[in-house]
Amino acid sequence: MAIPLPSPATLAHRARLAKLISELRPTNFNAPLTRLRAHRIPTLWTLYRGIMRDAPTETIRSHMREFFRTRRHRRAQGDVTRDLRIAHNRWEVFKKARTGDEHFQTVCMRYSRMIEGARIQARADYVWEQEGLWWERMRTRPIMTGGYLKPSLYNKPLPRLVPQPLHITGMIVARRKARARRAALQETLKEYMKLIGIERDVERRLLQKARRDGEAFEAVYADGSGGWSQPILEQSRRLARSFELERQRAATPYPPELLEQIKAARREKVANKTRERERERRGEMTNRLLRQMRQSPPAHRLAKMSERRRRMDAIARGASEVGYVAKVKRALGFKLRDPDAWKAEAGRPENKEMLDRMAQEIEKENARRRSLALDDNNTTQEHWTASTNNA
Repeated sequence: MAIPLPSPATLAHRARLAKLISELRPTNFNAPLTRLRAHRIPTLWTLYRGIMRDAPTETIRSHMREFFRTRRHRRAQGDVTRDLRIAHNRWEVFKKARTGDEHFQTVCMRYSRMIEGARIQARADYVWEQEGLWWERMRTRPIMTGGYLKPSLYNKPLPRLVPQPLHITGMIVARRKARARRAALQETLKEYMKLIGIERDVERRLLQKARRDGEAFEAVYADGSGGWSQPILEQSRRLARSFELERQRAATPYPPELLEQIKAARREKVANKTRERERERRGEMTNRLLRQMRQSPPAHRLAKMSERRRRMDAIARGASEVGYVAKVKRALGFKLRDPDAWKAEAGRPENKEMLDRMAQEIEKENARRRSLALDDNNTTQEHWTASTNNA
């Protein structure tokens, strides 16, 4: 059955609809708009140069130059149209400010100050971010502890670093996985060789039977040329060389230079801890000392200790070795670094008379202040009693 053709009125209506719809369809550019002469010439030679000429300040001129530079690769028609409209609106403001309009001159100056402030803030944010990144790198930088990362199948002799760099951890993990894959492949190749040997034995028996029966038989696996086993043997030799290299890596000795660096790091660690203890004894509160002072005896020991013994234990966890702390430590049986350090509290022998005189003066002053405080207290109590009786 033939399909009837549309009527002339229908064809005319379709053509009219196609014309209306084609005008609404957005244009798809096959190249960036910046390459089209119809866009490039008016944008660069009229709009851009006009803005550069009429910009009231160098700050605004630099900002508009950056505005065009960051948008030169736009391809979407809507984005390009919106950016061009923004640029034309700003150009109109710049031209009015250049002709002497006080309102738009004020607007442009305020806009210039806003851009400059935003630029200063962006620079400050960048510097702050870089400073934070630098401190983070310093906080997490690897430090030699004086220990040894002994050679193994996966790494040569290395110094112990804290924190351990990620590339060293990744190297060890990758080599472990590679060794596991090679071991699995080696087992697979052994299975293949075993299967080839079984096939050869079967073919030999079949060949012997064929000779006895006078029949022709063509061997595939037992031909003696090694065509089936040769690739497997070559790959097995490559795996064996890999395992041998790993054993050589595990047997690598420490270089003398690396040993000296590790020993120097160990000496520096001891010296650093010694300096830390000295600072703690002088009164500096370090993180290590805070952790030490927060500790307590085990629960089963703490449950049997009296309140006085608990207080003495808490006091003895301090770093001081003089005064009341030293007295508590000696009572608990601590071994002090300098048992005679407490004598410094009494002063030098040649200053004994002066110190005794100062102690007597301080005691007299304290007694005077106590008596004054007692008199004031009695006077206040008498006034309060009198006022109560009068009431």
